Amino acid sequence: MDNDVEKTLKSFQKHFGALNRDIPDTRNAFTDLLKTVHKDGALPAKFKEIICIVASILAPCESCMVYHTKQALSAGATREEIMEAAAVAIVMGGGPASTHIATVQDALDLWAPRKE
Repeated sequence: MDNDVEKTLKSFQKHFGALNRDIPDTRNAFTDLLKTVHKDGALPAKFKEIICIVASILAPCESCMVYHTKQALSAGATREEIMEAAAVAIVMGGGPASTHIATVQDALDLWAPRKE
C-alpha cells in the first residue's frame, strides 16, 4: 500500500499544480486561503492539519487524507495524535469513517511507522 500512498500524493500534486494552466486565479486564491488558514494562530498549524485529516475522512477524500497526513507530520504531529483524531472521525462518521482510516494508516506506515 505504501506505493499507493505515494502515487496518490504525486497525482494530487500534479493535478493541483496543473490548475494553474486552466484556472490560475481560482488556484491561486485557494492557495492563498490555505496559507492564511494554516498559519499558527490560536490553534497551531499541526492541529489545523489534523482537523483537515478528520474532515477528509468524513468527506471522504482519499487525496486529502494523504496530503493532510503528510502536512500534519511535517508540522510536527505524531502518529499517536493523528490516530487519536481519527478516533474522533469514527465517533462522528461511524463504520463508514472507520473504513477510510486505512488510507491514513497507510500514509502513517510509510511516513511515521509505529515504534515497536
